[in-house]
Amino acid sequence: EKYENGRDQISGKWKRWFVKFGGIPFMGQIKVEEMTKKIFVLFSLIIYGAVLLAAHNYQVKSPDGRLLVTISTDKQITYSVKHDGLLMLLPSPISMQLDNGQIWGKEAKIAKVKKVSNNNIIESPFYQRKEVVDRYNGLILNCGKEFELEFRAYDEGMAYRFISKYEGTYKIINEQADFRFDRDYRSHLAYAPRGGADGNDRFNSSFEEMYTETSLSGIAENQLIMTPTLIVGNEGKKLCIAESDVISYPGMFLTRTEDYSNVLSGTYASYPEKMAPRSWNDSFYKMENYADYIAKCDGVRTFPWRILCIADNDIELLSNDMVYRLASPSRIADTAWIKPGLATWDYWNNWEGQGESGKTIDMYKRFIDFAASQKLSYYVMDSGWAIYEGNGASMTKPRPELCLNELVKYGEERGVGLILWGGSANFAADNMEEICRYYAHMGIKGFKIDFWEYDNQRMMDLLFKAAEITAKYKLLLIYHGCPKPVGLNRTFPNIMSYEAIKGLEYVSTGIVGAYDMIDYNVIFPFIRQIAGASDYTPGAMKNLQIGKLGWAPKASEGTRCQQIALFITTFSPIGSLCDSPTNYYANKESVDFISRIPTTWDETIPMHGMIGQYIVMARQKGNKWFIGGVNNKQSRIITLDFSFLPAGDYQMEWVCDAKDADVNPENYIKEIINIPSNRKLVVKMAQGGGFAGIIQKK
Repeated sequence: EKYENGRDQISGKWKRWFVKFGGIPFMGQIKVEEMTKKIFVLFSLIIYGAVLLAAHNYQVKSPDGRLLVTISTDKQITYSVKHDGLLMLLPSPISMQLDNGQIWGKEAKIAKVKKVSNNNIIESPFYQRKEVVDRYNGLILNCGKEFELEFRAYDEGMAYRFISKYEGTYKIINEQADFRFDRDYRSHLAYAPRGGADGNDRFNSSFEEMYTETSLSGIAENQLIMTPTLIVGNEGKKLCIAESDVISYPGMFLTRTEDYSNVLSGTYASYPEKMAPRSWNDSFYKMENYADYIAKCDGVRTFPWRILCIADNDIELLSNDMVYRLASPSRIADTAWIKPGLATWDYWNNWEGQGESGKTIDMYKRFIDFAASQKLSYYVMDSGWAIYEGNGASMTKPRPELCLNELVKYGEERGVGLILWGGSANFAADNMEEICRYYAHMGIKGFKIDFWEYDNQRMMDLLFKAAEITAKYKLLLIYHGCPKPVGLNRTFPNIMSYEAIKGLEYVSTGIVGAYDMIDYNVIFPFIRQIAGASDYTPGAMKNLQIGKLGWAPKASEGTRCQQIALFITTFSPIGSLCDSPTNYYANKESVDFISRIPTTWDETIPMHGMIGQYIVMARQKGNKWFIGGVNNKQSRIITLDFSFLPAGDYQMEWVCDAKDADVNPENYIKEIINIPSNRKLVVKMAQGGGFAGIIQKK
């Protein structure tokens, strides 16, 4: 015991501990009443020192030398991570358990270690930058005849994956992917909400939820956490847990168990023996008879990348490419037919407020005419275009009175392609190829498929198949009610967007304030958007003052300028405008500005931002830069730094919050200004406000 200020260290005070292991001293201090909680950390630190001395260790550094991964291959394979010499991750065990009794990762014998390095460019024409740098150092551990482990260290994170060399068929009983932290850090996470197919199945999820900020110890025990998940680590560094290249394998959730407060563990849905259309109009699948394993496998294959993104600050998260670059390369040789762009959409505005009675050929033509008037590329036709038979809508049979062939031709003559909505089971229940062949021949440009609601192996196989078959028939694809992106959009770039986000759809009901969309808008880009495109669907023209709760259908809190700026801060190769033609015609200046915003980019530069507070993004397309700023519920003044612009004189056409936008959120200023020679510009954003600008040389 240590005496301090004349008092001995009793309960509520501090005790010091000291241990020497292999000549290396370990020292720390701990509160008596916290000993039970902290003992795991104490023993982890002791074991960490022991492992470094006794086990076979391998290390790999990032190209910039700041990130260090140490792999230990004693009885249990573990890896630890440091950044700038600071501990990011304690030795964390990894393994895969097979049905034949083998556990890859335990008692592993390393036959050979191969060092690898790479410095290439990935062409990414349908992404937030046209080129992604793929620069890393890596190690491949040959663990005998059955498997290998590959580790990669990038400047912006690290990743590992298992590689099977196993012959024949086998099952994966479980995978251990632990993330062990040395203290009770803060986290930003989203619990997995229950879906619509089976409220008793915790793996049935809509994958749409608000974020919770909590300590690791405050995370609800055994509750599924969606990835990506953000941890605020040592000295404020940001650690984001994600995954990529999830092919024929379940997606990864995270859970915290009671035994280990500072440990997050990968958790996976079991394999469903039965999968059949069920629930609302047979649009959903329902899973039953879960097996005692998570995946069926056959022969040589790779398994998903487990990723730890590392950033010095919040804004670096806004341009992290780890998920995209680790995905399998494109399987589409000729991508000339893939055309990103903006779209009009009827569901949010309830078919101009007319509901079911509005689903007529005249209404559909009205949306096409609006899209054509704004040079929008697409019209997303939501539910109601297909015949309902029995329990569901048959996507093989359009309603004859709508004359879908005529609508397709009507759109083609005006430069507008049609994208059809459907449910996953309606689309995929044994007739997917027939549906794709039929509508591709008709001239339909793609599908928006909803209600996937699972990420077990069978559903992930179905998502892959949908991308593969739609690509075969040169059809675009938007996933809705789906798991988060895991890189499949690189493998099949006809995938234009994913939902897996609490999008603006959730304020279409009219209950203003039921969901805190304003704060959500400055959280999800730092976390969810690391995974990939987000089908958020902004563009509301009825804008409400912050805090004025009540009934206001088809409206959003915050300013008009925020709704415009969301088309820049949110990445989605097809960006859907949620509001009605009537409202857009009445707000022509606003929709004219939105219609000029591209949906894919040559370069992306996060300018400013703090998670939960505000974001400013700069995105380049050709010789123009598009600047978007989105703010939370506190008005603020910031100084924009345009030093990234090449030499020359520039001007910006922009829309910004009016002085009274806090109380009159639809008011804004539109003007053309010069970018100052010192490249600095002071901007004020209202509560729930923002701005959007288009910059080009004079």
